[in-house]
Amino acid sequence: MKRIKLKLATAIFLGSLMSSCYEDKGNYDYEQMNDITVEIPLESSDCVLGDVLKIIPELKFSTGKETENLTYLWTFDGQEIATERVLNWTVDKDGKYKDLRLAVKDQTTGVTYFGSALLSVISPYTTDGWVTLSAKEDGTSMLTYMRPTTKDQKYTCVVTKDVYGLSNGGATLGGKPIFMSQHFVSPWGSGEDNTSWLWITQQGGQGCVDVSGSSYQTEGYLPAMFINGGYPQGFEPQRVYDMVYLSMAIGRNGEIYTRVKESLNLFNSNYFLDDRVLLYNGQPIDGTMIAMTPEFYEHGGVLAYDKNSNRYLHITDLKASTLVIGSGMVDKYYSGNVLALETWDSSDPFDDMTGYTVHYIGACVGPYGQGGGSIGYMSVIEKDSRFFIQHFEVDDCSGKYAPGAYITTPLREVPFADIVNASTKNVYALCYYQNSGRPYLLLSSDNDLYLYYFNGDKGKQLIKFATFDAPITGIDTGGGAYEGHAGVGLENGEFYVLDLSLSVLEEIIKEGDSEKKVLFKEEGLGKIVQVLYKRERARDYGSWD
Repeated sequence: MKRIKLKLATAIFLGSLMSSCYEDKGNYDYEQMNDITVEIPLESSDCVLGDVLKIIPELKFSTGKETENLTYLWTFDGQEIATERVLNWTVDKDGKYKDLRLAVKDQTTGVTYFGSALLSVISPYTTDGWVTLSAKEDGTSMLTYMRPTTKDQKYTCVVTKDVYGLSNGGATLGGKPIFMSQHFVSPWGSGEDNTSWLWITQQGGQGCVDVSGSSYQTEGYLPAMFINGGYPQGFEPQRVYDMVYLSMAIGRNGEIYTRVKESLNLFNSNYFLDDRVLLYNGQPIDGTMIAMTPEFYEHGGVLAYDKNSNRYLHITDLKASTLVIGSGMVDKYYSGNVLALETWDSSDPFDDMTGYTVHYIGACVGPYGQGGGSIGYMSVIEKDSRFFIQHFEVDDCSGKYAPGAYITTPLREVPFADIVNASTKNVYALCYYQNSGRPYLLLSSDNDLYLYYFNGDKGKQLIKFATFDAPITGIDTGGGAYEGHAGVGLENGEFYVLDLSLSVLEEIIKEGDSEKKVLFKEEGLGKIVQVLYKRERARDYGSWD
């Protein structure tokens, strides 16, 4: 009897349990789950430390009707940053490719739904921006970084004065500013530091230093990079250019000392040789006029106008594979080779520039240099007080043989005699992409900025673009591949970003001026020596510089 009672009690218990499960299932049938899909729309996978990141999440509900009782939790790299639905976060945490996550919890059901995206927070100094090198009141060097952005749909810049001092606990570069140039330490953005670094040449103070483009801390000192731990006797550095393998330290008298790096992954490796300068036909080369092209990696080097030999020379930067009998393909370094250009047409002064003064040489692609196997160059030259623009094209260098060079258009006489002379301060900048709506050469004469419009009507191509309150000391073009902007620095410390769009130029041509030409102005930057549009990555140009 006891066994029968036990079985009966068990049956009653199981029946009750099944009834409870059945009722729960019925309850969920009447109260359907309103599942949520959470998406985080990002305009960019990168944001800048200190910026405000605003994100309106996209929530999709399975029933088509929004659930009311929801809570929100935003995290970045696992750390809470906000609890509101719309994210308004002043970015105060850094990280590369970290998880930005939104957790949406339905308080009625207790179910949490997630959405995530990868986000990189970078230094406020690494993105593309304008950099000025200037002298402070005490005459020492100061770097100012200006990051372009938009405010109320208008162009502006976030300005960081004395960025070197801020990044180095108030330390100073300490010397008299002379020149700056940018270079990259990782090919195509693939290394530890993808930003462009800056060589700062100055007299006194820390001397010529290599400064990181992300931390703005000193990464190296030029004297220590010479094989004997100091400059050759009488050498006074004026500028440093770095390419892939070849580095050039150029002195006040134009002499060039070189080093060839052993590896792409060891940037400041190897030493400058201090027992000889770069030669052509046994004579020193004058390196004061070098046209650094953004495509120098594919181009196999850069072009220099050598005042000592009165000719253009190709300075090679190249490692190439060569077939060697018995050894197969062997890597050969041609970096540091100096080659005269291979020319065939003597109808224009080109191969021998004796009798001409070359005022400027710049690189470009477009009507006067198509790229894809060659680079175009444009020079401003003078003879007998008459000025000309000289267009020619140079083939890419593939080894030890001289690249071919071709005159692309006949000499074009230009009315520069009144604005370029020994008594005026002249600065030049050539828009690199001539075939992308910016066929311009910018040049200054003291306080006046001129634009030479290659596509303008004959006799009307030289246009006075702006007049400033002080002499112009620096010009560079930037703002993207099409160089839609120009940065102009003045001796009195004022800096301007100008709009080079065709609509603005046409208004200046027609009306004599345009209120739209000035996009941004900053004051109090010291005595500006140079303006540079600093690019974040080499690959922004499709190459190394």
